[in-house]
Amino acid sequence: METSAVLAGAEDRVVDEALAELERRHTCDQASSPEMRRRHLRNLFELVVRCVHDGDVEPIIASAHQLAVDRFAAGFDIGEVQGEFNVLEEVLWRQVADTLAGDQRIEALELLNAILGAGRDALARTYVALASGADSPLREHPAVPQEGGEAGTGDGSVPAGAIGFAGGALRTEVLGRVGVITLGDEHRRNALSAELANGIVAALESLRAQDVRAVVLRAAEGMRVWSAGRDITELPRGRRDPLAYNDPLEELIRSIRVCPVPIIAMVHGSVWGGAFDLVLSCDMVTADETAMFAITPANLGLPYNTTGLLHFLGRLPINLIKEMFFAAAPVDAHKAKEWLVVNHLVDAAELEAFTLDLAATMASKSPLAISVIKEQLRVLNDYQPIAAQVYERIQGLRREAYDSSDYLEGLNAFAEKRQPVFRGT
Repeated sequence: METSAVLAGAEDRVVDEALAELERRHTCDQASSPEMRRRHLRNLFELVVRCVHDGDVEPIIASAHQLAVDRFAAGFDIGEVQGEFNVLEEVLWRQVADTLAGDQRIEALELLNAILGAGRDALARTYVALASGADSPLREHPAVPQEGGEAGTGDGSVPAGAIGFAGGALRTEVLGRVGVITLGDEHRRNALSAELANGIVAALESLRAQDVRAVVLRAAEGMRVWSAGRDITELPRGRRDPLAYNDPLEELIRSIRVCPVPIIAMVHGSVWGGAFDLVLSCDMVTADETAMFAITPANLGLPYNTTGLLHFLGRLPINLIKEMFFAAAPVDAHKAKEWLVVNHLVDAAELEAFTLDLAATMASKSPLAISVIKEQLRVLNDYQPIAAQVYERIQGLRREAYDSSDYLEGLNAFAEKRQPVFRGT
């Protein structure tokens, strides 16, 4: 049976499941109603089925281009549209995995990746090209804040000369050859929701389109929490990998690691959970004495993924990794400097100037040489051979953990603001 026919026969179920997941993740903005989101998902689903049937990605590229133009003209960002692409891809993957087998399953998954990837790429590139223009209306009319979010300025506004993303929860600006991405969702302590993660990816693409040579990733001035980590309310509640390949935070971390320019995490305040993985995935870290770092999956009964552990193995000795993961206790700025998590520990009053000066120095060097060196280091660090049976065993162990009652207890305790009671089952 053709893959397109398999998908078409599951249209209503796929759209319903995708809509429920989209609303659960709170990636919906003021520009659309539930009925409109359902229509968007159905149209996107039908477009994917058409592309699968024809073996051609051009229709989704053309549609994504027009979506970006329409969103830009209306003064909204593309976070919700990106969320629709991501959620629909997850649901379609499950549909294919459940209904096809063997080579047909592999070919179908590869085709879905190619189709939705081409659509996402066209969406981002078109929007970035419009947003980075000298006469960009986004410079005068920032995107409308999404429900529950706040801009870094506290009133939803974006400073002059900056471009807003993720409903105003973050902004970018260019200082010479240095781009700055500022996380300013104070209400949610910069929790890395799908919306915010997708916004950082779009912001990074925007800065690259403006030919910046280095990027600084920071929290808004005055925030005591750099980031509270992955938005726990968006994690699946068992029977599904909470750190799957296409999770928005995983996609953000990959974008940071493959970006060809140096990215500096400038840390004032505490960094929790998945945000620590994000910071370590930056090329270097500057911090002041307010900085603290904690990796906390053991507090939730959450089995961290192998890729994420490799990020830590690339930066820290294994005994320190074990201490941080097993104790889930914060590491202060001085210990982080001693452990080489932090490259430079400076006074809070000097942190911004020091970091921007460091970024400007790197931006003055050969961008081609830096990009090649960065990519070589990434490949050497990331691609550690693991035997297939070993990887499968690890995945089986992780599945036991995220299917367990302990994982659900960790999520429930977090939501209820109490200490979890783990039973090891």
